Amino acid sequence: MKKIIQVLGPTGVGKSEVAILLAKKIGGEIISADSMQVYKDFDIGTAKLSKQDMKNIPHHLIDILSDCSQYNAARFSEMSFEIAIQIKKRGHIPIVCGGTALYLKIMISGVFPELKKKRIPRTHLNNLGESRGGEFLWKQLNEVDPEYAKKISVNDRLRLVRALDIYYNQGLPPSEIFKKTVSLFKQFQFIRVGLNMERDKLYEKINHRVDHMMGSGFIEEVKKLRKKYPLDCPPFSSLGYKEISQLLDGVINSTEALRLIRQHTRNFAKRQLSWFRREKDIIWFHPDNVEQIILFVEEKFQNKSD
Repeated sequence: MKKIIQVLGPTGVGKSEVAILLAKKIGGEIISADSMQVYKDFDIGTAKLSKQDMKNIPHHLIDILSDCSQYNAARFSEMSFEIAIQIKKRGHIPIVCGGTALYLKIMISGVFPELKKKRIPRTHLNNLGESRGGEFLWKQLNEVDPEYAKKISVNDRLRLVRALDIYYNQGLPPSEIFKKTVSLFKQFQFIRVGLNMERDKLYEKINHRVDHMMGSGFIEEVKKLRKKYPLDCPPFSSLGYKEISQLLDGVINSTEALRLIRQHTRNFAKRQLSWFRREKDIIWFHPDNVEQIILFVEEKFQNKSD
């Protein structure tokens, strides 16, 4: 069975660095599982690596969109599968690296094809979540799919919106839809490497990362992007870009923008970890233990019974 590696974990933990070291050691190529790094020109706020930092390791699914089109799990699944097949044909090992938990999950579980024309757009459901709260969304889901509602917290607005999107536009409860999905990667065996560290150390790294972004011209980047792209371009509503846009619109000052980006990034990392901890097939490591990670992966490739 073909093997594929996932390097995952919360934002700021050091996934890219570990994935590159692993790729250099075992002959890998990296597939990005980041929902925002696909957009060209949105660089600082998405923490894209420079060509120099990529250490001559091929990276895929970065800077592939320049038209502000919507990038979703179904699109990622199709594109990442095609790339993984090509990597294998070159005799290399695909290493998927990123923190978009849904993308990593659907590689294993599969994803249903999304409709191009929707009866109820997801933006409407997002607005409902903003105005009425997660509990309102959860009650709606519980009425149509109590089985799936049990698996989602009232605070997990992202998954609640996605579940209701499925129901209203596919005509079936999410639990029924998911039973019928088949992964494109069904012939692959996944080796899932999770990275984590002490909470206070992670938050310290996140704060430093945000400070570095601000010192690297993040505000200037957003100014230029707002002139080049429409404000409904998906990355403008993402972490960091949203707060800098509020700063530029005069809604908040620079001190508050820095505080909010730090806080929201820490909150995001916490949500990522909550999601990943539900996945029982992830083997966790400290990002500094690269030799241990490489040894673990090499043993998996040597073990023919896996």
